[in-house]
Amino acid sequence: MRPGVEVISRAQPLPRSAPTDTGVGFLIGATLEGPDVKLVHSLTEYEATFGARPGFIETYDSADVYFREGGSRLYVSRTNPAVLPLGVTPSSDLESRTRAELDKIATDRGLDPADYATKSDLLVALTPQTAVMPMAATPGVQAALDRLTKDYGPGQVFLSVAGSIEDNAALLAHARVANRVALLSTADGDAATLIAAGEALQTTADARYGALFAPSAIVPGVVQGTTRTVPYAALEAGIISRNDVAYNPNQAAAGWWGQSTFALDLAARYTDLEYQDLNEASVDMARVIYDGVRTYGYRGLADPTGGQAMWKSFGHARLNMAIVAQAEAIAEHYVFSQLDGKRQTIASFGSDLRAMLVPYYDAGALYGETADEAFWVDVGYTVNTDETIANGELHAVIEVRMSEFAELVVIEIVKVATTEAIAA
Repeated sequence: MRPGVEVISRAQPLPRSAPTDTGVGFLIGATLEGPDVKLVHSLTEYEATFGARPGFIETYDSADVYFREGGSRLYVSRTNPAVLPLGVTPSSDLESRTRAELDKIATDRGLDPADYATKSDLLVALTPQTAVMPMAATPGVQAALDRLTKDYGPGQVFLSVAGSIEDNAALLAHARVANRVALLSTADGDAATLIAAGEALQTTADARYGALFAPSAIVPGVVQGTTRTVPYAALEAGIISRNDVAYNPNQAAAGWWGQSTFALDLAARYTDLEYQDLNEASVDMARVIYDGVRTYGYRGLADPTGGQAMWKSFGHARLNMAIVAQAEAIAEHYVFSQLDGKRQTIASFGSDLRAMLVPYYDAGALYGETADEAFWVDVGYTVNTDETIANGELHAVIEVRMSEFAELVVIEIVKVATTEAIAA
């Protein structure tokens, strides 16, 4: 009956769509406890899952600033095992822990807290007999990346600590395979040091899948009157997540769109000439503008003078990520579909892909006076031949013109004499 309510019972749920949210964050770092990988939606949920700040403070602080800048969905993948070997402990102050907290840590490591009558006995069992585990050794980073399979969907992957060239290269390679982008950080230093890091990353095969952000941000501490220093990539991940709610992935999360809501200051300042040289080396600098911290560069790591120069805009990498994710989700609905002689399935496939691109054109992310100038989806006879159809294949070719961002704004002021008229 209409109007009314109808409830339908099913034996099996409807198939889930592939995740396509480009604002998701993927944080790589060491934590005190918790599963190897888990999605959290707030710092409170992070604390309940991975433990409080004492111990591995870098991952905690990165998660904190991500949420404070507007991030809403964060996967945390640990660089240290969920269950540590006996006799090994993170670099935390165990003596400050309550007995209940120590009991939980002991249980996570395979110990029975009942075997230890006093807190002191349990502390002895938990005290390392060997060297402290490294915070972000490359094997740990690679293992954490490998757990974040493509099935988790698109988004921004970043480290909780300043990355080495090797670790940053691993993030770029992961981004290519998993259809994500990498937000990279490196150790703070003078302009020459940062330029060297940027130029080194420009030479990597997967450079177009990431961007390097510097310097570190200074944010409020957990105790009033104190501060913390956090890699800028963590702030940028939150800013991007915040922006993706209102804008398209091609919109640069920089300038007015890159204003931090949490940072107090930056770890270093540079001259105007150094900022220009850093930009050419694909180092996206944060700057203090109008007494506020904001992202003031949005180039990807593709060498602007090399073969990947068309990927200079980091927005293009993020827009490509979004289009790939949505196109794959659409294509999944056509697996095992009938390829009929009237080519109705093929036409429907092309229509769905075109419909997916129209919102990007309407938002200005695709460049052209008309939609036909901005993008083209080809599913015609030259793409889907009789031979490919006979082989059970459905093909499409998508061409897009991605809009650039304004990196330089020029204003000319012309003084006109009072005896002359302003030109119409």
